[in-house]
Amino acid sequence: MCAFVDAARPFHFGTKAETLQQLSRSIRSAVVLPMEYFTVRQWREDPDGCLNLVCSQTWSASTLVVRSSGQGEDSTESSNAGRYLSERDVRGRDALAGAVRDVIASFDEDRSDHQILVQPQLENAVASGVVSSCEPGSGAPYRVVEWTAGAETDEVTSGRSEVRTWYYLEAGRPRIPSPVLTGLPALVDELTELTEGVPFEFEFGITRNRIVVLFQVRPLVNVRPRISRFAHDRALAECERIINDTTKETPFALGERTVLGVMPDWNPAEMIGIRPRPLALSLYRGLITDRVWARSRYRYGYRDLRGVPLLVDLCGLPYIDTRASFSSLVPAPLNENAARGLVAHYVAELAENPHLHDKIEFAIALSSYHFATEQQAERLAATGVLSAEDSRCLVKELRELTIGIMSSSGPYRRDLREARLLASRSLDRPDTFSLARLTELVRICRLHGTLPFSGLARAAFTATSIVRSLVDVGLLTPDDADRLLGSAQTPISAMQDEFGTLPRSEFLARYGHLRPGTYDIRSPRYDESPEQYFDWSMQAPPAHKPAPFRPSARQLGAIERLLRTHLLPEDPRALLGFVVESIAAREYSKLQFSRFVSEILVEIRRAGNQWGLTADDMSYVDIDLLTGLKGERGADEATVAGAVERGRRGYEITESLCAPAVVLDPAQLTSFVSMRGEANFVTRSRSVARTADVAGGDDPEAAIAMIMAADPGYDWIFTRGIAGLITAYGGVNSHMAIRARELGIPAAIGVGHEAFRRWLREDALEVDAASRIVRPAALSVPRQG
Repeated sequence: MCAFVDAARPFHFGTKAETLQQLSRSIRSAVVLPMEYFTVRQWREDPDGCLNLVCSQTWSASTLVVRSSGQGEDSTESSNAGRYLSERDVRGRDALAGAVRDVIASFDEDRSDHQILVQPQLENAVASGVVSSCEPGSGAPYRVVEWTAGAETDEVTSGRSEVRTWYYLEAGRPRIPSPVLTGLPALVDELTELTEGVPFEFEFGITRNRIVVLFQVRPLVNVRPRISRFAHDRALAECERIINDTTKETPFALGERTVLGVMPDWNPAEMIGIRPRPLALSLYRGLITDRVWARSRYRYGYRDLRGVPLLVDLCGLPYIDTRASFSSLVPAPLNENAARGLVAHYVAELAENPHLHDKIEFAIALSSYHFATEQQAERLAATGVLSAEDSRCLVKELRELTIGIMSSSGPYRRDLREARLLASRSLDRPDTFSLARLTELVRICRLHGTLPFSGLARAAFTATSIVRSLVDVGLLTPDDADRLLGSAQTPISAMQDEFGTLPRSEFLARYGHLRPGTYDIRSPRYDESPEQYFDWSMQAPPAHKPAPFRPSARQLGAIERLLRTHLLPEDPRALLGFVVESIAAREYSKLQFSRFVSEILVEIRRAGNQWGLTADDMSYVDIDLLTGLKGERGADEATVAGAVERGRRGYEITESLCAPAVVLDPAQLTSFVSMRGEANFVTRSRSVARTADVAGGDDPEAAIAMIMAADPGYDWIFTRGIAGLITAYGGVNSHMAIRARELGIPAAIGVGHEAFRRWLREDALEVDAASRIVRPAALSVPRQG
């Protein structure tokens, strides 16, 4: 019943079965398993004849797979991938007949020309996966290989197993990450030639002797590159130049090499995303990572990195220069040779363990004193990173630095006073856009907002490190630590309680400036679109806050003795009070400086309105260009309009670039494997619930809220009573981690882009924070919109 296909005829996409039949007669770099297919009409008219046809084949005695091959499935108009049923592990005539009936029943249109495809099932595969001929989101010229090891050949599409993703550019000889994948580039090239450049993807399996088996090929629908290959190549060359320049040794950032990452230190992936618009990127740099970050650390007693930018801009992709970061975490009095050796060791450790890029201070760098610092410093001496004398000096300086942070007269108290002064500043808004006001808002936000916030965040990190070390030495349990850290009374934690009690106007007066995407002008504030975020017809669900931590007399005595041993101030209640206060202070300061960031964006949007430009238009403009305008309306309008177009073209380049979360050398710009994510689990709770794509508009109530990068503007989700939280980016000290801990919500923070994307496809998930598990769950509830 299969029609004969002339191998000399040009290739064209047909149904799944028709496409495979064509390829079986022409493909050289892979094999297509034997096959038979027939239509629904043929089955209905003569089911015995269809069964006889299949059972007459010698391969029918093996285990079979019965697959859909519908009209409109895997076509040039639509893929409908996974829409219809496939039945595996089919053995015998009766089972075959039942599988065929099940596949036909899965067709949601009663079309007699739909087809059923029967093949032997590939057994004992060593790997399987899916390959795209270009990056599906942008059409950029990367081959994208998603694969998993093992004999089950539907693991990638089913989402049941850990999946690795390899990106490589179509030109040149890519570095192949696993020997089993050796045959894939040749197959992609051959299919590219056969399809005459039409974007496609295919599913494959690989046998023990590394033969590639082709399961299906389908066109990628509505995928076209937005920039030329020449422009893409030029951007890659520029990125390579920037990386090489960043690696050059400088007098301030120590060492001969660096590692770039999207999540270390100030974590741009979480705060502005991995492909921010130019305005968001320039704001983040101007308010924090160009100068403020280093100035704050210098004030707290660390090495002077003022004048060194922390963020490296790879044609719009934001990365943290970890050499600068590590250098800035060295106590200022430490001698030059010791500091240089320490930073070189930190960078090498990160290069060896790139999965720690969101945990560099917990897992690699010694940046404050806690109850395990002496042992860690001794290990540095034992391995030759530091001399014994330098090791003792490092411990001494970290101890003094930490005591200074906790001191009533130290920089932490000064920054807390500054944050409170910022809270008292009004934001009276004139009737029309004011360039002078915009410039002043940026100045105030930088000097009185992000600068003290940077210091308060440093204090909160120091406090968290101390708590973790109390767990490590056995004086606190993990539950004790969660309750201690979660007991901080922050302004944002009050939002859930106040949602149901405050009048709407008063609630929005307090929290209305917040927006998902703090630096994104396109995102409406709470007070600009309250119905988008809040359901005013319902009361907020009661907060399930963990019971407050109350240390026992035994714990207080043991902590006091520990403090005495470590030459720290001997007041355990003061120490625990500092922990709670510093975490609350960080969140308080964040709320205050975000008022000014939000107002800056309002002022920029008003500027665009007077020039006939939308918020989307203004998202392409650099903040420095705006604050550098002359105040001459005609000239300013022309300047900004030109900047919008340049920014738009530049952002098309940004969208076309793919790069790893951690860049060790420029060669990774052309071939890399996405990192396995090691999530930061928060609380000891467990939840099984449907998933909700929050950015996609799903209602998060009673769901596992899925957010790619969740900054404070996403706090509205907690008024909806979410069951759990998963983010692609973020660390154990991120805002969302703190909020989940406060409310006792199980959360997996910073799971990585690939795992997040895979779990987002699931209808329901289990998040078991205590067991550090996220996995698909069987739950009979639909995804809600």
